[in-house]
Amino acid sequence: MRIIFTLFLLCAGLLAQAGMINGHITNQSGEPLAFASVYIMGTTMGTASNPEGYFELELPDGAYELVFQYVGYKQHHENILVGKELLSLNIVMEDEQVSLDEVVISADAEDPAYRIIRNAIRMRKYYLRQVDNYKCEAYTKGIFRVTEAPDKIFGDSLNTKEDSILGIVYLSESESIISYEQPDKFKEEMISVKVSGNDQGFGFNFITFFMVNFYNNNIIIPVDASERGFISPIGSSAMFYYKYRLEGTYFEEDYMVNKIKVIPKRNIDPVFGGYIYIIEDSWRIHSLDLMISKDANIDFIDSVKIAKSMVPVNDSIWMPLTQKLQFFFSINFFGKRFAGNGIFHSQFTDYIFNNEFERKYFGNEIVRANEDANKKDSLYWAENRPIPLTAEEQRNYLKEDSLQDLRSSKEYLDSLDRKRNKIKWGALLSGYSYYRRHDSTRYSINSPLTTVNFNTVQGVNLYLRTGFSKSFSNGDRFTISQNVSYGFSNVRWGYGLNSRYYYNRNKSANIRLRGGIGPVQYNASNPISPFVNTFYTLLDGNNYMKIYEKSWVGVSHFSELINGIFFMAGIEYAGRSALVNTTDYSWVKSSKNRFTSNDPQHPLNKGPAFSWNKSLTIDLAFRIRIRQKYMSIPNKSIIGSKYPDLVISYKKGIDGFLGSNVDYDLLKIGIEGKQKLGLLGTLQFKGTYGTFLNNRKMEFMDYKHFNGNRTIFARYRLNSFQMLDYYTHSTNKNYVEVCAEHHFNGFIFNKLPLIRKAKWKAVGGFRYFTSEFTNNYFEVSAGIENIFTVFRIDFVAGYDAGKNVRTGIVIGMKMDN
Repeated sequence: MRIIFTLFLLCAGLLAQAGMINGHITNQSGEPLAFASVYIMGTTMGTASNPEGYFELELPDGAYELVFQYVGYKQHHENILVGKELLSLNIVMEDEQVSLDEVVISADAEDPAYRIIRNAIRMRKYYLRQVDNYKCEAYTKGIFRVTEAPDKIFGDSLNTKEDSILGIVYLSESESIISYEQPDKFKEEMISVKVSGNDQGFGFNFITFFMVNFYNNNIIIPVDASERGFISPIGSSAMFYYKYRLEGTYFEEDYMVNKIKVIPKRNIDPVFGGYIYIIEDSWRIHSLDLMISKDANIDFIDSVKIAKSMVPVNDSIWMPLTQKLQFFFSINFFGKRFAGNGIFHSQFTDYIFNNEFERKYFGNEIVRANEDANKKDSLYWAENRPIPLTAEEQRNYLKEDSLQDLRSSKEYLDSLDRKRNKIKWGALLSGYSYYRRHDSTRYSINSPLTTVNFNTVQGVNLYLRTGFSKSFSNGDRFTISQNVSYGFSNVRWGYGLNSRYYYNRNKSANIRLRGGIGPVQYNASNPISPFVNTFYTLLDGNNYMKIYEKSWVGVSHFSELINGIFFMAGIEYAGRSALVNTTDYSWVKSSKNRFTSNDPQHPLNKGPAFSWNKSLTIDLAFRIRIRQKYMSIPNKSIIGSKYPDLVISYKKGIDGFLGSNVDYDLLKIGIEGKQKLGLLGTLQFKGTYGTFLNNRKMEFMDYKHFNGNRTIFARYRLNSFQMLDYYTHSTNKNYVEVCAEHHFNGFIFNKLPLIRKAKWKAVGGFRYFTSEFTNNYFEVSAGIENIFTVFRIDFVAGYDAGKNVRTGIVIGMKMDN
């Protein structure tokens, strides 16, 4: 009957004139009910109230039964007759009248809620897979607010009469068409979007990432940085994590709804608390009102609330009508407190089932914004916005849109730059940047603290780096960095240039030119930083960094050929000469000095490690990412793939041409990726097989060097070995390298109160390589990450040929691999 009624309404809408209904929804205390659902009985045609409780709905002339629904309140029905005159309604919703009259619970009996939940768990997979496919329309409003902020920070005013960061800092609305097909095909077409104060923006209102389905076992919350997810109250393992209590039952139409309180057994687990409503006999979700507290160790935010309402769209299928995702945050930054909240409210209408999608309808593009999506004017939104704006939202649109031209003017941007470009004490640590925002230009110079270093080849040496970048209106960008170096002991100047032009953002294309003359490490991955080497040379008597002089020029090009297939090609021409130690100065007594020569292969050789030579090389590399998902908003933005990347590279040393003295061929084949394992955390892995097809003429810097470390300071890259000598195992033979790290994301430390409060997380690692399958080395590690958000500490044990060669503790800053 509902299908027939829906078709009748749609047909009638084509023939009848439209009438307007508006009104105000409150509870019995007169308090407005924000985002209450308003829809026509038997359909998903409707709207929702705004945060002040007001709603508007345009319908063809005729008689209707309106349903008003809000989690925690009794469903309200209103029969109306729509005509030419404006119809205004004042709706007072009553608290839900739950009853336990028909439920008998003895003192030693199990709460009846468990029977209901077991049935809901049993039916979970059925409802998850019930709908083969659907298509619907969605409206989403996103609002961020700052509710507390200091007046000043670092000397800059944040709250003044003229300008304040308090209040709404982000306001956006969007309309999308959502398509879904089992088991995991999803597509979102954004047809309109409005961002306050930015008529070129597309906002963050992507249903693709905010849609939450509690029929899944593991629930990913988009505003939480943790990747482990949270356990659904009706997930297959829910009984291990939750207690349940039946609060009562009530009737809607001809079905009985059970109100069940969801209680975490342990607040420290990744779980929800609140209420879930289950329909008797069918055991489907009616609605829910759940919360994740700070005790669950969510990242960056204090708590999250999720409210969701389901409605029948035909005699057997219920679908989401509304979803409200709300989050709250508070942070202390250098003693200054910031607090605020955000909300994403989504409303779903006009479901269509059993669609005959074309074979390639669902592809790797999961979100697309139409070219005119952000070009809709205020008249369009006045006519199509389903939820009326509040007075605060109207003021925000009016203010931000009127200030948009001012904020993009040269005078305004220059005024910001004058304040931003003042030299402050922080420049000593981070360096200094000079901005010219009106033409998107930036100049920079590195920190004085990183300018002076020391090594046994150059002695005291200066390294000054400057940078320049410029962005263009078409999205292209040009960057250039230059460095000048000077060694006081070996009396040699150095210069380096690295420039890159980024173009065609949809292909991630760039062309790179670099060159110069100066000292470089034998391992081009730079396993030890100049600063750490300075520290160990002067204070520990170890000169770990080994360098030679390189004069070179190189050019390369990178681009995505087709979706998921990336290609890089490069050529480099270089002259290379050996450098020797010129000083043995140290703050350590000479008896404890452990300096070695600058020859990484022969530590006792004080002479040149090799003869001057030339090298001409070409590099080719492919990265293949199967089923790479991406968004077009409107430029391409890569999301990633659930499959690992396949990486194939080839490097050729060319002998004879332009005086080149090298002749070798290196082929590498590898896989790398990240696997999310739900509550257990995230596994990162990388494996490479390398073979020198030809190694007739090579110098040591052309070898494969494994990233070693002999200091307490770690460089946390996935393929970094923390207990390995820098060059002992370098090879020009076949080799295999396997590295893996597992980030537990709270799975272990969540059980320990003090560590949980600090949000520390456990991490474990394994690294292995072999050359010619005879030289075997591996490391195992266990550590703690997220210390003060960015730091990490590990205990590492290294084994060579099965024998423990070194154990130790390393510390460093967490890095993305």
